[in-house]
Amino acid sequence: MMNLNKLLVLLPVAFSMTLLSCGGGDSGNGALSGNYENRVITHALGDPEELTPLNSNDNGATIVFQHVFQTLLHIDFKTYEVAPVLAKARPVFTDTPDGKLKVDFEIREEAKWDNGEAITAKDVDFSLRVLKNPQTNSKALKPYFDKIEDFIIDKDNPRKFSVIYSEPYMIIESSFSDLYIIPEYIYDPEGIMKKFTVKQLFEQGEKLSSNADIKKFADQYNGSKFQREVVVGSGPYTFEDWQVNQRVILKRKDNWWGNNVKDSNHWFQAYPDKLVLETINDLTTATVALRGEKLDAMRGIEPKPFVTDLKESDDFTSKYSMHTPPLFSYDYMAINQRLDKFSDVRTRKALAHIMNVDQLIESFCYGLGERVASFTHPSLTERLNPNVKPYPHSIETARALLAEAGWKDTNGDGTLDKEIDGEKVDFTIDLNFNTGNSRRERACLIFQEEARKAGVKVNILPLEWSVMLERNKSHNYEMFVAGWISSPFESDPKQIWHTDSYNDGGSNYTGFGNPQTDQIIENLRKEMDDAKRFAMYKELHQIIHDDVPYIFLLAQKERIAIHKKYANDYASGIRPGYWDAGFQISKPTAN
Repeated sequence: MMNLNKLLVLLPVAFSMTLLSCGGGDSGNGALSGNYENRVITHALGDPEELTPLNSNDNGATIVFQHVFQTLLHIDFKTYEVAPVLAKARPVFTDTPDGKLKVDFEIREEAKWDNGEAITAKDVDFSLRVLKNPQTNSKALKPYFDKIEDFIIDKDNPRKFSVIYSEPYMIIESSFSDLYIIPEYIYDPEGIMKKFTVKQLFEQGEKLSSNADIKKFADQYNGSKFQREVVVGSGPYTFEDWQVNQRVILKRKDNWWGNNVKDSNHWFQAYPDKLVLETINDLTTATVALRGEKLDAMRGIEPKPFVTDLKESDDFTSKYSMHTPPLFSYDYMAINQRLDKFSDVRTRKALAHIMNVDQLIESFCYGLGERVASFTHPSLTERLNPNVKPYPHSIETARALLAEAGWKDTNGDGTLDKEIDGEKVDFTIDLNFNTGNSRRERACLIFQEEARKAGVKVNILPLEWSVMLERNKSHNYEMFVAGWISSPFESDPKQIWHTDSYNDGGSNYTGFGNPQTDQIIENLRKEMDDAKRFAMYKELHQIIHDDVPYIFLLAQKERIAIHKKYANDYASGIRPGYWDAGFQISKPTAN
């Protein structure tokens, strides 16, 4: 599934010769010039993992999907409210007499595929069947839809349909923001999935894994054709080109159907002729490109240059607007707790005490970060357990815990060791982070130095993002530093914290969980009473804190710069932090 690209090292001098130019823009004296090409060039830290909708959920792919595909509902970048996209309005919920939940939708009558055919309930039905195919590589998304047991199309209106849930589910509306509706004529021209219904896939599930047609479709859908060659949806842009380790180019469609409803919300605003996602896997190099007006917009600018360099430059601020919206994400260090060296919880707690998170925040975030102690964003106080506090930095405490767990320096070489399965093992840790992310590199360096003081040797191993992601999914790692992106709304903890998500490409990378925590998650998912559900979050927070599968690090404010040649730029806490398709040139375009 992964495209294992070679590590690309970009130097500022060489980079300036290969990067797409923004066109015009620099008059040399801090003023805006008059001519710009009608396109937006934005920064991407790495290539997408792949471009198969529903299968990939990495940041690069998600940005492409937002422009090429559409969902029934999504979050409005400005208001943070649920906004109808393909749906005509927000759904209607009805409890059924037998304790199930019926959710009624209607598709906009204007919605059309690129071939001119109307988008109907059948297309939603197909997309759900693709997702529920047990062999498609959409493990991360499947938990959000596993309670859907039937799909019923209105007999009188092909755009109306009902989704039947086996039981209530806490985040039905927000989950539909992840279900990209895909055209059957492109992704299943043979009609293989027509042989199955949503109800059948719900009832038989994994029993169908060995079915020849299920496997045939999944092999085609998971294959290379849809990963990077054929990417077709109902959104405003079409996939034009993917130049590996350089850029992904999207082209605005002529006569796109959404132009007829462009005042509905920002999801229907599409003005630039082209959107270019420029891959620069080094943030310093990317910032140089930004200053040289080689990028029109960039998020995730490192705090130090953002605060002490760019903001203080009159030349830069005359050309770019700067924004710091809340960033609904957090960084963490993951521990592969099913490895023998980490199986003792005292060892994991010692590692949490070793990490000096305050030093990371002070030395890197420049006032734009705060410490976290759980997977819930610190702004969402009603769901936070007030008794869960971050582990304080203490080498002395760490040494005591490691000694209790059996780690001692028996040969006096400065590195702790322990007998595991009859063999003496030095306490060394291979710690991974994604190349080009200096914040996570700094976290690794801090941890390495503090661990040395406790007698633990840490080897820092930077990896290209796609390689690291593949290792995480296959649990082929010891520790790594990464982050999770969420939203202002509730997120389903099953994807990351349920034991069902440990295998087959799920996102429970650490091996956390047991029957008790699984049951809490299952109960939380179907509880519609806020107070009761929030109490379950707090219980789960405590257990995760005590078990230490993660060392929680920090949440940040975003750092965004957008070129002032656009008349209507704004920033958002929803990734990627701006709706670049909505940018309109405020000056005359180049001939």
